[in-house]
Amino acid sequence: MIQVKHVTKKYGNTIILENSSYSFPSKGIVCLMGASGGGKTTLLNLLAGFDTDYEGEILVGGTSISGMDAGKLCQYRRDNIGFVFQNYHLLPGYTVLDNVQLASALSEDSPEVSKQKAATLLTRLGIKEKENQKVENLSGGQKQRVAIARALMSDPQIIFADEPTGALDRTTSTEIMKLLQEISKDKLVVVITHDAKICEFADEIIHIKEKKIIEEQVGRRDETNKKSLIVGSPPKVSVFSRAVKNFKVHVMRYAAVSLSISIGLLAFLFSLSFGNVMERSIDDFKTKNTAFNNGYIKGTDDGTILEYLKKDERIENVYYQYKLRNLTLSTGGKTEQIAEKFPTPKATESLSYGVMPRTGQNEIAITPSLAKKFDTDIKSLIGKEFILELDGQKYKLTMSGIYNAGYDDFIVSSDIEQQFYKNHTEEKNYSISYDVKNFSDIVGVSNVLKLRGITAKTASDEVYALQNTFHSLNKLFLVVSFLILAIGLFICTVLLNKLQNTRYHEIGLLSALGFSRQQISSMIRW
Repeated sequence: MIQVKHVTKKYGNTIILENSSYSFPSKGIVCLMGASGGGKTTLLNLLAGFDTDYEGEILVGGTSISGMDAGKLCQYRRDNIGFVFQNYHLLPGYTVLDNVQLASALSEDSPEVSKQKAATLLTRLGIKEKENQKVENLSGGQKQRVAIARALMSDPQIIFADEPTGALDRTTSTEIMKLLQEISKDKLVVVITHDAKICEFADEIIHIKEKKIIEEQVGRRDETNKKSLIVGSPPKVSVFSRAVKNFKVHVMRYAAVSLSISIGLLAFLFSLSFGNVMERSIDDFKTKNTAFNNGYIKGTDDGTILEYLKKDERIENVYYQYKLRNLTLSTGGKTEQIAEKFPTPKATESLSYGVMPRTGQNEIAITPSLAKKFDTDIKSLIGKEFILELDGQKYKLTMSGIYNAGYDDFIVSSDIEQQFYKNHTEEKNYSISYDVKNFSDIVGVSNVLKLRGITAKTASDEVYALQNTFHSLNKLFLVVSFLILAIGLFICTVLLNKLQNTRYHEIGLLSALGFSRQQISSMIRW
């Protein structure tokens, strides 16, 4: 049936077969023995037309396949060969019946005839009751029976079985070999194996030794029913319907990949957005605690410190502060006298409610003791309008917050406070006030002043602690974001790799069944 004539096969500089010849019988079991890497699978690939890069000639049924193009070789496999593999190569997601009928997709049989053929073969092989089950739910022996049924669907002259019992136990292996023995009564079955027990079923045994095909056991050959090679015209195949079915079978895998990618990206974006929320929270904190930017230097100055501060580009609103007397504060028909007002180090005060007065907002914050003189519900005062009168000048101010202090006092923003001192510049200054422009420069400015021996009351320690916390949180969110993305990408890679491996096996199987490259491409791209 098959004649190998003076075949030489090389991989680079490595010679696998050298001027080897052998004639296979037209029927019976021929076992090709040998250790792994000895060239068994290489020979099978040559006989099946998968590998055409060799010297010499291979004839099947008297016809040379050595000069056939890819299209003719597809037809050769479709019409003459059935394959049985160690790992079965069944299509996951498909039923037993679907897998068996796949081999008849290239035939001209109607779906009804194809289904009847498949049912007959499944009955013959003892797994008819499993025809509607998914192949994933079968045992190893049952899967191999399905693979054998698929190999017989096109009634081929030759069966190539590559380690058909390699993944099975001894009992199941014996059952499978008995099936192949039955099939070999009118077909040539070539079995690749390294198991001597399997060779007990063989009619002939060959080895590949010293780059030659060596006969170990030659049986009696009955060549009365020699068959010619069949290479028919390629039938029309409904690739679209097959592709749609292929898509339906794999849709859950596609969905799993898409879902994992979506979850990974969404988690990454959520983590980044959470980081942005944190940034906004930090900015909101800075806005509400503008007093943290303030510095207070107590003591009389001859102008030296004031001029030094004004030269620092990181600082603004530098001015002398003075003691104020005879102030009145009123709202809602109530008025309170404040006999004396000393400059207050704003940065060291803590808020109970609301926010500290902000530049340009005409705001005022007062202490709880002063607030209670206007309303017992001190929190309700926030947002109300107050009138502060000093030196005959009235200032309309909005209550922005209440800060903790045990005495009657108030705080206003630097722009308002500077207006209070217009008529007091001839007096002895009590202290110096300044504002650091940027929150991030507060600690740096404070450190520079300390180096120059200038003692300022600031919130630099608190700001330093907050900055460390902010930076740690930002790093944490960044690490978590990339960790989530990495996990998502890893899951996607695993799923895609699994899907790619499945596709790889599908392509190999479809090629073995005789599908052309164009047909496979049309089906697989779905």
